[in-house]
Amino acid sequence: MSYRRSLITLAALLLTVAPLAAQAQDSTPVGQRDTVTQDTLTVIRLRDGSVLFGRILSEDPARLRVRTVGGLEIDIQRAQVSSIARTRGRLVGNEFWAEDPNGTRLLFTSTGRALGKGEGYVSTYYVFFPFVAYGVTDRFTIAGGTPIVPGLIGRAFYLAPKYTISESERAAYAIGALSFALTEDVAAGTVGLLYGVGTWGNRDNAFTAGLGWGYSWGGDGGDLSGAPVLVLGGETRVSRRVKLVTENWFYTGAIDQGGIVSGGFRFIGDRLTSDLGLIGGVGTGGVGCCVPSVNFVWNYGRKRR
Repeated sequence: MSYRRSLITLAALLLTVAPLAAQAQDSTPVGQRDTVTQDTLTVIRLRDGSVLFGRILSEDPARLRVRTVGGLEIDIQRAQVSSIARTRGRLVGNEFWAEDPNGTRLLFTSTGRALGKGEGYVSTYYVFFPFVAYGVTDRFTIAGGTPIVPGLIGRAFYLAPKYTISESERAAYAIGALSFALTEDVAAGTVGLLYGVGTWGNRDNAFTAGLGWGYSWGGDGGDLSGAPVLVLGGETRVSRRVKLVTENWFYTGAIDQGGIVSGGFRFIGDRLTSDLGLIGGVGTGGVGCCVPSVNFVWNYGRKRR
């Protein structure tokens, strides 16, 4: 099979897998049931380690009355409660799947989704390349970091602003940049990528596509690549704690030169997610495999009750 046909097949697969997976699951967004809504759903942690997801029906200084996502109404003594926080997610059967806290990224690149104002994350790629991101507004995110590599710590940095133009439950569109520079010679300019990206689907199953243009900017002016890089990605939730993620890059200027493909597993926690995957290259000569990919992301700043 030629490289061009392989690219067409991959695009068709990504376009069909996410919608089919979403239909196959018996899942309901919390907020489409009268018993619990997304705006009022809370996660209640008890001092014995138990965790409850539901809606607080009433409360006083001594107790809470809660309706769980399963419809059970219970009374909880205040002294038993360790913390209460807002949350979002889906009901799959009678099980609550908390929303993936790292929904603004695939394995590396951005989706069209935005961080909320005051939310953020700390991430590390291959341990040596950390990122810190913060939602300045509900649409504008700023991220950056410096490599934890001897000789480069503090001397080199990367900056990644992102603006989400539009976001709904089923689609999100954003523009952004990823820039690299040396702190000792910022005047010499930066190099990086300018991109536009769209994401279609829900937080469990979605397809992402984007175009990016390489650029350089310095004292002598700037330069922008004539042909963009095409990014195709997808994500599908297979269990309460596991999501499959793929991210693939192709140069459109000389398509036969090949591209980079990757895929892996995302393990979803309350605030921490970890991505374990493999990266390979494709071209007319076949497929080259494989380099492991390891990412960790810790989210902070969720709205608390």
